[in-house]
Amino acid sequence: MITFPADVTDVIRLGDWLELKAVAADDQNASINDLVSPLRIAGAVNAYEQIIMQVLREIEHRAVSAGQAYPFRLRRGVLRTRPNRSNYAAYLFCLGLSYFGWKQRRNAAINPWFLFEDLACIAAEQYLQGEIYRFGARGQRTDRSFRNSIDELSLKLGEGKGFREQPTLRRQDDKVDLVVWKHFSDKKPSKVIMFGQCAAGDNWTGKVTELQPQAFWDHWLVDGPISPHLRSFYVPHRILPEQWDYYARYAGILFDRCRVAYWAFKNNRAVLANRAYYQWFESILSPRRRQARSP
Repeated sequence: MITFPADVTDVIRLGDWLELKAVAADDQNASINDLVSPLRIAGAVNAYEQIIMQVLREIEHRAVSAGQAYPFRLRRGVLRTRPNRSNYAAYLFCLGLSYFGWKQRRNAAINPWFLFEDLACIAAEQYLQGEIYRFGARGQRTDRSFRNSIDELSLKLGEGKGFREQPTLRRQDDKVDLVVWKHFSDKKPSKVIMFGQCAAGDNWTGKVTELQPQAFWDHWLVDGPISPHLRSFYVPHRILPEQWDYYARYAGILFDRCRVAYWAFKNNRAVLANRAYYQWFESILSPRRRQARSP
C-alpha cells in the first residue's frame, strides 16, 4: 500500500501519490477521483474539490514539462501509465526517490543518491550539448584524488593551470558534483562553464545557496577564471509554481524532476544502460504493491 500524504494540502505529494497508484495498479491507471475518499477521511470535507483541481493542474504541468519523458497519459481525469514503463526509468526513479526518500546505510546494494548524480550528469550534458566532468561521490575520494580531479578538470577546460596548493584545507569536492561546458572548435578559454550540485534528499531547500563556483575556482585553481561560470542545481522533486522563482534565483539553472527527466530522455540509451534506475524503483514499489493485493 502506498501511504497517503499526511498533509492533504500538499499538491506535489498528492500528485506523486496518484502517479504511484497508477503504476502499482493492476490496470495501470488511477483516476483523479481516487483522491476524493482519502481527502474526506483526512478531513478535507469542504475543500477536496479545490484540492483535486490543483492536483489536476499539477499533473498537466508535469506532462508539459517532462514532455516525451513523462510516463503517463492524462485523459478525462484518468492517469494511465504508458506501455513499457521501464523506458521512462529517469522520471520513475526520481518519483520514487522524492516520495519515499532514502536513508544512507552501509553496504546498500544500490545508493540512489549517487545514481541521481549520474542521472543529473546525463541531463546536464544533453542540456548544454557539451562535455561533462563528474566529481567523485562525497566521502569516497582521498585528498590526493581530489587534487588529481582538479588538475584533470583544468586540463580539459584549458584554463586554471591546475590545482592550487593548500597548506591546511582539505574540502574534497566542496559542493561540486559535476561540471559541464561547451567548447568552441578552437578549444580556447571564453566559453560557457556550468557547475552543478545535486540534492536528492528532502532537505534540498537548505542547500540551494551552498555551491559557489567563483569561490571554488578562486580557492582551488592557480589562475583566475576567464570563462563565465554558471551555477546549476538538481533535485528529483517537483517545485510549486509559486515557489519556483524564489529557489531559482538562489539555485541558478534549476533542474527539477521534470527537467532532469526531459533532458536525460534525450539520451535515454545511456539511462537504460544502467538498469539500477528502474531496479531501484521497482524494489521500493513492489513490496507496497504486494501489500495492496493481500487480503
